[in-house]
Amino acid sequence: MELQKYKSFLRNYYLSSSLYDFVFAYAIYNVLFNIRGLSVFQISLLLSWWALTSVIFEIPSGALADHWSRKKLLVIAPVIKSLCFVIWFLANGNFYLYALGFLFWSIGSSLVSGTTEALLYDELTVFDKKDEYEKVLGKKNFYFHIALAISTITGGFIAYYNLDWVLILSVIPLLLSAFFALLIKETPKVQSTEEVHYLDHIKSAYKEVKQNKILLYFFAFAVGIDIFGGLEEFDQLYYQLAGLPLFAFGIIGFVWSMLNSLGSYFAHKLKNVHWIYYGLPFFGFILLLLVGFFPSIPMISLLLLSYFITSPLIVLMDSKIQHNIKSISRATVTSVSRLLINLSGVIMAPLFGLIAKVWNLQAIYIATAVFLLLFTIWTLIRRRVFNENKI
Repeated sequence: MELQKYKSFLRNYYLSSSLYDFVFAYAIYNVLFNIRGLSVFQISLLLSWWALTSVIFEIPSGALADHWSRKKLLVIAPVIKSLCFVIWFLANGNFYLYALGFLFWSIGSSLVSGTTEALLYDELTVFDKKDEYEKVLGKKNFYFHIALAISTITGGFIAYYNLDWVLILSVIPLLLSAFFALLIKETPKVQSTEEVHYLDHIKSAYKEVKQNKILLYFFAFAVGIDIFGGLEEFDQLYYQLAGLPLFAFGIIGFVWSMLNSLGSYFAHKLKNVHWIYYGLPFFGFILLLLVGFFPSIPMISLLLLSYFITSPLIVLMDSKIQHNIKSISRATVTSVSRLLINLSGVIMAPLFGLIAKVWNLQAIYIATAVFLLLFTIWTLIRRRVFNENKI
């Protein structure tokens, strides 16, 4: 009976989380802005606004997940996110309506950020499967990237015929995500005899982050490696610069997702390989340097490879963070990590946009390569922290 409950939980959890990102518009939304008349700098401002609003909602939504029902948040979030694509469908080149759409996207994503990881960790603890966290998380990310692969390649072909269809059809999987979240059986939280108020979760998270220096190192690593997340937002513009035809954007997105799915799926097998925390970012430095200096269609393969080799680090670092959270405010503490990542996005998006404006688009990739070299040096200096703190 317990095994059936466990399998049912995983099935609905995987379906809800993967459908949340089964969005056809992912294939072309940045180049859509460009086609509809926005400049690269305007697009970078939109991305910065997106990151800024995510920062604002991150901690309050994490505390809400600890105080209220995580399942209910997973039901509400995709419905809110779907409003983004409805607004973009109506925007017709209006910068402010695109910004409004990003606001709804930010609210939805903030509600699932921290919530999905905390729910998974706590439910695995209930089922006495806590040691399988990185394996299950890797599978969750595997299905996430499979969903991305299918939706991206499909979205590319839909966009080739009609850009508006790709926006409105993105609403359907989000509503299905809400449906499967509704089917999740959430274990009631076990509270102490003292009532824990909403703000207590924020105070508890602040106290833990302040006192737990190991978490600070892991947060810093998560922020550093997430530079790929910021860089990814400019990849469609790089494809355009390289001369890739629009219908092929979806194909490249499909390959990107498949490579990342494999990196996530096998991440747990690398948890005791310590050199990857500085070795893989260094390989990324070399690859991006070539991508930046020689923009062309063949270099897109090296760009995809840089994402692939660093994708296991995201799963492993999330696992280290979850295993080192001691307080009851797990979702709030996890949201601190997401807040720092989003805060870096607030800075990086306009900075990348400024680099492209002053120099050119490919200079963004060269600048990222230089950052990865510095990041590699930092991880080498701090390698004892990563080596001694096993998952």
